[in-house]
Amino acid sequence: MPHPFLRRAGALALFAALLLPDAGALSDVSAWAKDGVAAAETAGLAPSALSKLSAKGEITRAEFCGVALNAYQSVSGKKVTASGKKPFTDCDDPNVVAAYELGLVNGRGGGVFDPDSTIQRQDLCVMLYNVLDAADLSAPAIAGDAAVEDYPDVSDIRGYAVQAMVTMVDYAIVNGVAASGQQTKLAPAGTATREQALIMANRFCTSFENQTRPNGGGNDTELPTVDNPSDIWTGKDFELPQTDAEKMKLVYGEGGAQYQSAEEAEENIVEISVKVWRLQSDGSKTTGAAYIEVNKNLAPIYEKIFEEIYNGSEKFPIKNVGCYAWRTGEHSQGTAIDINWEENMEATINADGTLTPTTGTHWTPGEDPYSIPEGGDVYNAFTKYGFAWGGNAWRSKRDYMHFSYFGR
Repeated sequence: MPHPFLRRAGALALFAALLLPDAGALSDVSAWAKDGVAAAETAGLAPSALSKLSAKGEITRAEFCGVALNAYQSVSGKKVTASGKKPFTDCDDPNVVAAYELGLVNGRGGGVFDPDSTIQRQDLCVMLYNVLDAADLSAPAIAGDAAVEDYPDVSDIRGYAVQAMVTMVDYAIVNGVAASGQQTKLAPAGTATREQALIMANRFCTSFENQTRPNGGGNDTELPTVDNPSDIWTGKDFELPQTDAEKMKLVYGEGGAQYQSAEEAEENIVEISVKVWRLQSDGSKTTGAAYIEVNKNLAPIYEKIFEEIYNGSEKFPIKNVGCYAWRTGEHSQGTAIDINWEENMEATINADGTLTPTTGTHWTPGEDPYSIPEGGDVYNAFTKYGFAWGGNAWRSKRDYMHFSYFGR
């Protein structure tokens, strides 16, 4: 069934803090779960809140919000931001707030979220099902080896969770459970351990990561067309802008200026879809799609850049990518982009020349396939079209994930 994407008008204006997927390694992983947990952690699905916690412990509602957000980022290719709002009186966890704003989770009512309670298996399924809605992905009915009708306790599923559990069982994301010598049951009201939850989330991402949006987009309203006020894209003799003045004219039009509010910025933001390479756990690479909100007058340039990256000899894998966000710097203008932020750290340069990470954990091109090498396909494509790279643009810091049109 299709999951129509409901664009939340003005939602980006509410967002203040960028949530970066941060890895958290579980401890005491069961022997049967080691490969599955390792795959989920490699895919970036484990939030830092799980770091060093027992894999065999039951996952909480707040903890799974972090997992669900990372799953959303994986299948949608979008960054996640959280607003400064506090919808709950008992929880200000930014992962919970962001999950709530995306529509992945609800509270208990009366302004209470109950973050430390365990999450039921049926509610876990509902959250993953809601990820499909938020990412505008479809989950067509399939003839799998398992169906909810095969379980004797199917009638125990609450009404609100039926479709979610049907979908997750159909796609073998959720399996039955059984105590020794007992009949396998679905156990919708049962709980899940942290290792079970991560493995389910990884199955979910594997099933839906390469899905395309229904009807070529699925937005209720069409996104604005690329309509450059200076019309320089329409001429056959178009040449890439070279000076800051020429770039300003391209982005803002004759005599234009930077956007001063989120509302003004969003009038000039469009969403593009680009083909990217996705790195699988076995080292293979498959074609995926990333959806990026960018400045409408740079959209053709972004599309050309990502086309060249995709067609490059490196087949450079892109795990996450983001452009527009109403915050400081060029991201608020849709003229800067971040790629694989965990593996392409932002860092201050110390007096002795060493680096102290401020975002992400490392930059190790040649070792980590997600790290962007200087002189590689990603670097060459962006710089060819006039972008500066944060890896060598400034004296005070390094920002290896960051490419900006005006060099800021």
